[in-house]
Amino acid sequence: MQNSPSFKSTASTYGLTLGIILVLFFILIYTFNLELITKWWLKLVEFFLIIVIALVGMSKCKKAFNGTFTYKYSFTSYFIIIVIGLSIYTLSSYLLFNFIDPDAAQYVLDETIRMTRNMMEGFGAPESEIDKAIAKMESENQFSLSNQIMGLAITLIFYSVIGLLLALIYREKDTTAA
Repeated sequence: MQNSPSFKSTASTYGLTLGIILVLFFILIYTFNLELITKWWLKLVEFFLIIVIALVGMSKCKKAFNGTFTYKYSFTSYFIIIVIGLSIYTLSSYLLFNFIDPDAAQYVLDETIRMTRNMMEGFGAPESEIDKAIAKMESENQFSLSNQIMGLAITLIFYSVIGLLLALIYREKDTTAA
């Protein structure tokens, strides 16, 4: 790798950009309508936002890289972007719901419980199973540090699988290998 500092700094810059955009997105939702946090379609918007920024970042990393941008470097650029961006986003969520506005965490939990109850009733789940699921939700703090780290790890695994596929698009075949 002939130009790794430029390559890694470009990926880090896009990771920071992703984190800032996600935090601003989160703050807008928090400010205008906290209930949106529980909506599935908003998670879809967030997903596409993350992928688009990661793709733009990968493209810029490819341009900044002086050499053959192999699959390894393609995935590495993607992974750096995703890790930095999602870590910033997770940290902001943790801080908001645990220190800045714990009442917001309770509101999100109440909305999630309401939606879970409606969904389970719609699927015809027995009341005992619904009560069990809701009791479990109420007993766990979904915004605790350990749950936030676990959620980040699961999210990173999910996005890494996508990154493995996206790296195929951005890689260049090494023409120097025999």
